[in-house]
Amino acid sequence: MSYSDLDGNLYKHKISVLIVTFNNAHTIIDCIDSLKRQSLKDFEILIRDNNSKDSTLDLVKQYNDVVVYSSQKNEGFAPAVNYLSSKAKGEYLFILNPDCVCPPETLEVLYEFEQKKNGVISPLLVYPDGRFQPSARTFPDYKNILFSRRSPLYMLGLTRVDKAGYIQPEMPTKVQAVSATALFLAKKVFNSVGGFDERFFLYLEDIDLCLRLGARDIDIWYMPSLKIRHSLGASSSKSRVRSMYHHHISMLKYFKKHFPRNHVKNFVLTLLLAFGFLISLTFMVLRIRKKI
Repeated sequence: MSYSDLDGNLYKHKISVLIVTFNNAHTIIDCIDSLKRQSLKDFEILIRDNNSKDSTLDLVKQYNDVVVYSSQKNEGFAPAVNYLSSKAKGEYLFILNPDCVCPPETLEVLYEFEQKKNGVISPLLVYPDGRFQPSARTFPDYKNILFSRRSPLYMLGLTRVDKAGYIQPEMPTKVQAVSATALFLAKKVFNSVGGFDERFFLYLEDIDLCLRLGARDIDIWYMPSLKIRHSLGASSSKSRVRSMYHHHISMLKYFKKHFPRNHVKNFVLTLLLAFGFLISLTFMVLRIRKKI
């Protein structure tokens, strides 16, 4: 049964869960099964598979009530989410990584909180062993990116995540930006700014979205009382190298987009990111060889 919001937009479900997959056969079943156990039942699951080479597509197609759209190429995270949003029939979107496991009350808690606060909501993320995983932060600037989790300084254990702008509030708090690993917001809000900027193939599309939404006075909420398990770093070594590459490229795109007149700083940033990528890649190779 369809229903409409105050603006007259028609919806079939309260929530559309949007998942982008790429070689996630080792995690996607746990993710979907956790959604099947949700206390709130009025939702749909939409998956965009970015041309996985493993058995991901076969696994997700086993679920008759999961809508799967397969791409002939890896189009990136931002374009895939935008595509799913165009197909979504829910009033709210829950953008979720395929390596997340959600407790049964997740959708209900997010939906009820949204009715009170009207904004963007991101829960607390934890590693599989229960350790805190940084996801709420201030916006990147030319200083704090030197201490990011993918920088050589962090990989050497010479800095902390708070130096990169990450924060850990203990109560529901308005923040500048959150990760799109698990992101809840109204579909009309997502569409109001054109969704994710598709120039970001992977990474920084969430920070960019939060910046644009914040400019429209839309609140970004971090909700630490709701914990979602995220298996960050569970990918293969080849995927980690690709991931690191895209992170560095997206970081450069972010600064060139939002600070276009800082030509000298952006040039220096380009050099630092290239150097940082090479150093980080060297560390990664050495770790792989040590394990072998």
